[in-house]
Amino acid sequence: MDLTVTSVLSRLALEQDDKLNALLSLAAKESNKSGAPLAVRFKPGIREYVAHVSAKLGISSSEFINILIEGVIRQTLSPFQTRATQVLERFQLVMDAHGLSVTDVATLLSPWNIGLSVLESRERTLDYLTTEILTAISAWFSVSLGWLRGEATHQIVTPCSITDWHELAFALRDKIAENAAGYTPEIMLYRGDLTPPVDMFSTDTWVGVILIYYRVINGFTLRVAQCFGEQSIAEIHQHPFLDFMTFCGYLFKNGTAHIRTQAIGSGVFNLLSYGKTLPIMAVDKINSEPTALNWQTEEIQPILLPEKYATEEWLSQIKNNFE
Repeated sequence: MDLTVTSVLSRLALEQDDKLNALLSLAAKESNKSGAPLAVRFKPGIREYVAHVSAKLGISSSEFINILIEGVIRQTLSPFQTRATQVLERFQLVMDAHGLSVTDVATLLSPWNIGLSVLESRERTLDYLTTEILTAISAWFSVSLGWLRGEATHQIVTPCSITDWHELAFALRDKIAENAAGYTPEIMLYRGDLTPPVDMFSTDTWVGVILIYYRVINGFTLRVAQCFGEQSIAEIHQHPFLDFMTFCGYLFKNGTAHIRTQAIGSGVFNLLSYGKTLPIMAVDKINSEPTALNWQTEEIQPILLPEKYATEEWLSQIKNNFE
């Protein structure tokens, strides 16, 4: 029978002994200096993938492989230690993804007396990351508390479908009300770049929504992105979706929010759909794409002309609730 990842990791756990435990503990204490080289043969496709990805990440191929292998071994043989490490690493990822410097983080967490002297030490920082602080960070950045605590795989709070376009409009209203003064929030509507345009109302087309807004926390202004998931725009969802687009058009005309419509690659779409990336990272990735596609003019008519497409009842409702 051929060896697989599952079989190798299972046998690895059974072969663990005191010597291997000592080596694993030693590796955890060692610096990031390179050790003696080890020749490894890769299949051509894997070798090219490693070279391409490591170049994109700005690290060497050997560093990329080291990080992956060490991470897999630790998760297999030392799950409790791995969870503790993940708490710190996921905290750092959230801060880095939102563009926060060390001094910014110190300002943000000042109510808990977390200053630069704490943040410069991995061990001390981890000691300070209590459930109370992680709960606050979860709420500020719309990140799963379970993920922050090293308990869950998904990174966002709601990696699921939008249940109702009308309810989403009111949820966005409440979030926009929290937006910091002097900053204009942005609503991003996205679909797959290979799916039919939204004005065709195809069952193959699902539209997702991300809100990018600003919050003032402990005197510091945060740029936050919250993903609300995706939903079909066909059949019973067609008219509610049209209403949602007219709602977006109303916010745009009143200067309440910027509206952006994007056709994105299936890779980023699936990452957002399954909650496998931080929404702010996906937004920044989309913004950096030189070939980013906007929706066609025909697709956004309800946003451009909300009065033409909205029913009197819905138009009256959004005016009464959003003024």
